Amino acid sequence: MERALKEKFNGVQNGDFLIESKAHPSFPEGWLQIGGNHETSWRFRHEPLETPVVDINNSTAIRAGIIQTLEASLNVENKSDWQILLILRSGMPELQSYLRIYPIRSNGDTAMPWEFCFKLGVELEHLKQNISVGSDVVRLRLEAGVLGSGHIYLYKLIAYPLSPNRIKKRVKKVRKEIQPISHIQTIGEIIKPIQLAMPIPLKIPVTVQAKIDADVRNLNPTRDRVQICGSSQAPLATSSCGRAQVEIFGHGFHESLEDVTAKQTMSVTTTRDVSALPRFSFAVYNFGALPAYVQAELSPDGVHWALEGEQREVGSEKLVIVSPGVFLRYTRICYWAEAVTTLRIWVQAQN
Repeated sequence: MERALKEKFNGVQNGDFLIESKAHPSFPEGWLQIGGNHETSWRFRHEPLETPVVDINNSTAIRAGIIQTLEASLNVENKSDWQILLILRSGMPELQSYLRIYPIRSNGDTAMPWEFCFKLGVELEHLKQNISVGSDVVRLRLEAGVLGSGHIYLYKLIAYPLSPNRIKKRVKKVRKEIQPISHIQTIGEIIKPIQLAMPIPLKIPVTVQAKIDADVRNLNPTRDRVQICGSSQAPLATSSCGRAQVEIFGHGFHESLEDVTAKQTMSVTTTRDVSALPRFSFAVYNFGALPAYVQAELSPDGVHWALEGEQREVGSEKLVIVSPGVFLRYTRICYWAEAVTTLRIWVQAQN
C-alpha cells in the first residue's frame, strides 16, 4: 500500500518512462543521455504489456546515465524534506550505481550536485534516499546511472515530500532517565556529532609535568626564527627576508549543463558569475536537423551586455566551442535558429 501511494504522488515528471519523447522517439519524454562515450549504448524499451525500462550498457570508466531536462526538473514547492526512490537492477553483482541531485536556486543558478552511490545486485532493488532542501532551492534536477563499466536497467524514479508526521516516526525517542558516566577507559574519535541532554561529569585523572623556559622579549627577524617541518622532516622554505615560500598543487573544476530550445527569436542562457574562474569555455551541441547560431555576451554588472567575438554556426549534430577573449564579471550565451532545434550548452571552468 505504501509503495502504491508513493507512485501515485510521484513528483518526477515521466518518472515511470511511460511517455515516449516526441523530439527523440527512442527515449522517454523529459530525459536525456549523459556521460559515457561512443561505445556506451542507451536502449529505451517501451513495449506494450511490459514495464518500460532504460537499458544502459557502459564500457568506459566514466559514469553513464540519464538526466532530467531543465523543464522537467522536480518542483519542490516549498517542501523541505523529500524521499527519492530508485527502482533498478544490474546485469552483474556488486555493480556501482549513483544518484545525482542538482539544486536549482530561485535566481536560476545550479549549485554543486549532491551525489549518492549504491551497490546493486542482479535482483530488482528499491533504493531510498532522504534529502532536505534549503529555502533558496526551488527545483531539483535528478540524474541516475552506472559508475564505471557495467550494465544497468532503470525502471522508475520516484520523488515525494515527507510530511512532518512521517519524519517524527523515523526519530527514536530518548529515554527520560539518563545515567551519568562513572569512568571512561578509552577516548576515541567521535565519528558522528551527538547532542547531550545534560552535562556529563567526567572524572579523568590528569598529571602534567612540564618545564617552562620562556624568554619574554621583542622578537627580531634576524636573530629569532621558527622552523616548521612536514611529515618528511624537511623545513619550510623561506626567502631571504623570512617570508614563507609555498607551492600550491592541483586545481578546481566547475561544470554547469543547460538544455535549451532555439527559435527564430533571440534568447539567452542563465547568467554566470565567472569572477573567480580564470579559465572557462562554453560548448554547444545541436541535437536538431537545422543549424543554430550562438555568440557570447559579457557584462560588468549583469544588466548591461555586449556581444563578444563572432557569431558561430552550430550545424546539425555538431559541437562548437565558444571561448571569450576578454574578461568581464558576468557572461552568458545568446542563441537563435531559423527553425526550432534543441541545444545542449556546457560551461566548464578551472580555478
